[in-house]
Amino acid sequence: MSSGFRWFAAIPVLLLAFGASIAGAEEPLKPDDEAAATAEAGYGRVFGRAAVVEDGKERPISPWTEVFRVRIRSLATGQTQALRIDGDGSFVWPLKPGEYVIQSVYFRRTTARLWAVFSVPPPGRAAYIGDLRAILDRNRVGIAIADAYEEASKAAEARLTEAKSEPVKALMQREREPGSYARITWICSPEWGLQCDRNHQGVEAVLPEGASGGFPHVPTLTPLFAWKPSAAEGVAYDLAIYEAYMPESFVDGRRRERGRQVHYVEALREPRFQMEVPLPPGKSYLWSVRLRQGDTVSNWTTTSYAAFLLVVAVSGSGQWYGFETPGQ
Repeated sequence: MSSGFRWFAAIPVLLLAFGASIAGAEEPLKPDDEAAATAEAGYGRVFGRAAVVEDGKERPISPWTEVFRVRIRSLATGQTQALRIDGDGSFVWPLKPGEYVIQSVYFRRTTARLWAVFSVPPPGRAAYIGDLRAILDRNRVGIAIADAYEEASKAAEARLTEAKSEPVKALMQREREPGSYARITWICSPEWGLQCDRNHQGVEAVLPEGASGGFPHVPTLTPLFAWKPSAAEGVAYDLAIYEAYMPESFVDGRRRERGRQVHYVEALREPRFQMEVPLPPGKSYLWSVRLRQGDTVSNWTTTSYAAFLLVVAVSGSGQWYGFETPGQ
């Protein structure tokens, strides 16, 4: 699709962002050199495969027309790397031992949030973290995680032998949706008592001011969040706050993707929430509200925006509300 951002569920159930994009983000660290990243130098390995599922059938990544790239982040240092997957789709990544997260997957000019944590084992071992599948649904892309250990081990066997790394199975773990619930329904359905329009699919933010149009600066590290209430009786509110980061490709500077979850509160009876624990200074965040009736919840509120950048008209939907904390 030429504009707009939507959400779609992949198998296994996995909520990911879609959207056409045209510009690049910050320059990531370059991948570690495989020849120099030996066990003697303190490196472990992780491996897996990537493929495309189109019309229900799995096929290899096209070497001419498709780019499959993942952005990983060290949870110890916060540094990121963009790693390209091509050829037969098998990958072996030499990394220092520790905890990492796959933040997002870039495929067909789309950046999809994944946020799956994996561990790099000690030198001399290689962890199978799972296979990645790009699921094509018309013009949309979703990412699924699959377990195909035997096939992936055979595909990586020569490289693991050369690196003197013994394969072990340690699948990446996808971030769990916050909170407790038994059922999710559409936030714009009549039961939730909201008036959805092109600009708000859910509740309308009141504070911080300007949250639906970008990343306004809040005056304090413990901001107040407020939104217009639902007209339905017996409705409570859940609020979630995530770190925001620039995706690998984006349409305009206001677009961000969700990173690590930093706060979640459930079943608020009033349409407001005052932070008590200070947030880190000088950072960007995304926040959203969903509605709750017992163990039934809505999907999260999203907002749309429109802008003109030079000669390009930009519009999008599916963005959470944003804000930035003051500096030191």
